[in-house]
Amino acid sequence: MRQFGIILHLWKASIIQSMEYRGSFAFSIIANFFDFIFGFLQYMVFFTAAKSIAGWNSDQMLVLYGVFMLVFALQFIFLYPNLVAMGEMVNSGNLDLLLTKPVNAQLMISFRRISFEELGSITTALLLLGWLTFNGTIQISPAVLGMFCVALLASLLLIYSFFLVLICLAVILEKLENMAQLMWSTFALCRYPVDIYPGRLKSFFVTFVPVAFIASVPASVLLGRASLGTVLQGIIIALTATLLSSWLWRRTIRAYTSAGG
Repeated sequence: MRQFGIILHLWKASIIQSMEYRGSFAFSIIANFFDFIFGFLQYMVFFTAAKSIAGWNSDQMLVLYGVFMLVFALQFIFLYPNLVAMGEMVNSGNLDLLLTKPVNAQLMISFRRISFEELGSITTALLLLGWLTFNGTIQISPAVLGMFCVALLASLLLIYSFFLVLICLAVILEKLENMAQLMWSTFALCRYPVDIYPGRLKSFFVTFVPVAFIASVPASVLLGRASLGTVLQGIIIALTATLLSSWLWRRTIRAYTSAGG
């Protein structure tokens, strides 16, 4: 519990720092709101030329978009600031300082900073999913809600596993540019349903590089298109990936020789 208390104090400091420039903070939220709207319009343009995409109609695609933006916003709030700061932390020697402290270094490196710039995106994503529930596209029941929570957990664990691998690369290589861009490129694969890919490539994205579980499967759960077996497969893959990435982190730290060599 002490670790989480420290993280809460660090989050408070991050919020205070962000609020020092309130105009910039408010503009960032508004800009992300419009970024969500532009993405929404992009999806709508697709359906001026087609009634469905790989079996997904316009409302179903909006469910996918809402889930995608919800997951993306959560990643941006909790993980992105720490990923951006990792290279500087290694080069400045601050990682050495953290490793000498009686705290869980993996937890601190992963969650020490927080950013609320994506509040605009997360709010509009929730409003979109709420509207799709109201118009009947999403049929909510206790079973569906439970499966969705498990699928969303699998999605977030997979993203965290990839984040932790990038953190390890930053430590090993000492300077890894554009890590955040690499993470965004991976997210770009999740913007669209995995069903658009050919059979073998679809299987690859379900089993070996499981991007299907980041947005497509949680959205399919809300639409009643995903089985319990698929959701359980996702959580097993996600837990395995989390354990492997944590093991890689421990190995990386044991081999770390500090900024001074």
